[in-house]
Amino acid sequence: MPMQVVTNTLRVVECVIIHQPVGVSEIARQLDLPKSSVQRALEVLQRNGWLKRDRTNPRQWIQTPRIWTLAHAGPGLEIRELTWEVQQWLNERTDESIHVTHQEGDNIVVIDRVESTKSIRVFDPIGTTVPMHLSGSGRALLASWDTSDLQAYIDRQLAALPAEQRPDPEHLLAEVDEIRGRGFSVNRGSWRSEISGVGIALPLAGPGNQAEYGLAIAIPSHRFEEDKVVYYGELVEEGRDRILAAAGLRPMA
Repeated sequence: MPMQVVTNTLRVVECVIIHQPVGVSEIARQLDLPKSSVQRALEVLQRNGWLKRDRTNPRQWIQTPRIWTLAHAGPGLEIRELTWEVQQWLNERTDESIHVTHQEGDNIVVIDRVESTKSIRVFDPIGTTVPMHLSGSGRALLASWDTSDLQAYIDRQLAALPAEQRPDPEHLLAEVDEIRGRGFSVNRGSWRSEISGVGIALPLAGPGNQAEYGLAIAIPSHRFEEDKVVYYGELVEEGRDRILAAAGLRPMA
């Protein structure tokens, strides 16, 4: 493959990551390339799993999780490097426990945390595992799923979980809609009655893809004051945007 073709293909990848979702005409304009060259590069990148068409608008292109997954698997980038400063910042603002979570199957797992200094605080050890619909950050991740995947999740949980942990399909779907509109989830003791808080998805795989990481402020339920919910939500939204910026992604609109 001629060197210029390789260079142009790499430039197309960069352009999509920065401007996604983005169409052929806009990529060609940004890079001053013929549309035919852009189209060929996109097709090669699609065949190799780097880019894909946006499911909501097939004329536009987005990155796949492959780029993030490979970067995360390498020695130079860890989720803690992206989130640690934000975890500390949120802890300083609230003096509550801050969790970073990761989706594993139909559960979320606490993979990093900063503890509150208060004598009564939420303590979830790293490795704590919770069904997604019973976790604030888990429900925020579910809000990034499309309808068919979300329904399949509900069906699996109805079949697999004991009655007291099964989701109420109508309630969960309504709550997911609220999260999409609000931007963050609100947890009022859904896993354990004494633990509440707010959570948000970290869309590190780019717009249009399922988020695999979440960020949460975990607060003892007796201290989770209703008039502070919006404040906590605004904090995790700012935290998310700081993390996206650190990952080279655009903040959420």
